Amino acid sequence: MDYDSPRTERQQKAVNQAKKIFLILLAGGLSLGVIVSVGVIALMNHFGLTEKSNQMEIIQEKLNQ
Repeated sequence: MDYDSPRTERQQKAVNQAKKIFLILLAGGLSLGVIVSVGVIALMNHFGLTEKSNQMEIIQEKLNQ
């Protein structure tokens, strides 16, 4: 297929529709990703997985056992 040749009206509509669907899927995926990441961060905070632990205390506890 020669990409420099002029497109028919049907081809142009198909290209426009494909671009529209691509943009919708892209926006939906980005939105879903933001929602999931916020949920993961909220769960990590809820279970205390974001708190900084004191490594020296952990090492001392293991040595004293």
